[in-house]
Amino acid sequence: MSKHFLIKSCLLFLLCLPLQGKAQYDSTVNAARAEVPDTVDPSIMSDTAAGQYVDEPVVYQRRQVAASSVNELKADKWLQYHDPKAAPPRAAPWFIQILETLFRVISAGRYIIMGLLLLGLAYLIFRFMQSNGLSIFRKPAPKGGLPDAADESLQDAAEYEGKIKAAIAAGDTRQAIRWWYLYTLFQLSEKQLLVLLRDKTNNDYLREMRNSTHYKKFAALTLDYEYIWYGGFNVSEANFRSMNQEFRDFNNAIGKSW
Repeated sequence: MSKHFLIKSCLLFLLCLPLQGKAQYDSTVNAARAEVPDTVDPSIMSDTAAGQYVDEPVVYQRRQVAASSVNELKADKWLQYHDPKAAPPRAAPWFIQILETLFRVISAGRYIIMGLLLLGLAYLIFRFMQSNGLSIFRKPAPKGGLPDAADESLQDAAEYEGKIKAAIAAGDTRQAIRWWYLYTLFQLSEKQLLVLLRDKTNNDYLREMRNSTHYKKFAALTLDYEYIWYGGFNVSEANFRSMNQEFRDFNNAIGKSW
């Protein structure tokens, strides 16, 4: 009987041990929770830490600043931020200013300069054409006028001289210049300086005269003739006297004229 009593007592003792440990654990946890401040959530407590914090949150308190202090801080210049002001540009030296002004004037007057250059180029072209016996005024003979120089030739110098005198007497200066030029071609042909043919043009005669000492003067007379005859321009009395004398002097230079 004592043996059975002893076994029952041991079993009862063993059954009581877990209940007593759990009660001690619950009392320890409750004590730790009692020490946590009201601002901390007890749910963040770890069961295994036995009352220690895992991540303790930082608690901040909002402070109220007086309006006077705020205004004082706003008025403090040391606390005000401004964008830095760019330094004013330094004045350029006087010679740089003169150059800049000159460049501006040149830039503004570039059209005038271009116009002057074009006029100069046109003058050079005109001089070149004049020296080579070319003309921009050449066009077909006016209706009712005489044929080209290559299309009509008389038999001797006296016939040309008579035509020139008749045109001058009639006051037809254009016809007089016309006959003077035909007379000049006749004289050059007589001196074997060119070959007078009907199918030749005045430029052909100029090319034949290129190596002659009389070329420049003949080219100038050809240009005057084409300007007046093909251009249809009237000749003043003073200009006709000058051209009449030039044709006379040229023909005297290549062969005696009347």
